[in-house]
Amino acid sequence: MPTLTCSEMLRQIALQVKAENKLQDAAKANNAKLSVVDCKPFNKTGMSLLLELKGTEPAIHAASTEIRKTEGVRQVVEGEWVGETAPLLVVLDRPAICRASNDAAIVCLECALNSESEPSSWRFIVRKTSDFRQVLAKLSKEGIETRIEDVAPLERKATLTGRQKEIMATAVAQGYFEFPRKVSLTGLSELVGVKPSTLSEILRSAERRIMANALGVPFQEE
Repeated sequence: MPTLTCSEMLRQIALQVKAENKLQDAAKANNAKLSVVDCKPFNKTGMSLLLELKGTEPAIHAASTEIRKTEGVRQVVEGEWVGETAPLLVVLDRPAICRASNDAAIVCLECALNSESEPSSWRFIVRKTSDFRQVLAKLSKEGIETRIEDVAPLERKATLTGRQKEIMATAVAQGYFEFPRKVSLTGLSELVGVKPSTLSEILRSAERRIMANALGVPFQEE
């Protein structure tokens, strides 16, 4: 099993966690796909999550209704629809995984709440062994089983975000990069549920990261 060997060096951790995920359960039960776009602490015990629901209109409304009824959820606000995608702002009691990492100096790279399967995958950056051990101890106290998948040095690579990977995969599959194009920017935007102007920026940023990797040039955030 991988372990942390340096007490003061940034490490990227891949951790399997076996924890209840009522938000994903609500989405799957109603044939909708849920992803966490962003999260922010909300007072001492709460959390604000910006979610994205994908599916048919009845499926999304049903999933949203079930999320409203979920234990610990305080407020749900639906945003404007784009194609078959709707943003959802959810204010809820802080999930167990978030409680366990609340006081540790870590930065999430991949949210465990995004995983549709169990155990879920959680990736984060940690600066000290003690912070990592603190997270593991708190997860155990919450009754959450864990397994370390990987511990690696943090490298400055032009990696794509989960959303960029998803959109680029769709663009390739639909023939957006072929000549002539098999799908227009507008057509692709309808498929991925993103406005054309926003989609253009996402594609540009993803292409820049891919080229930086391919050419081996230093990558700087835009």
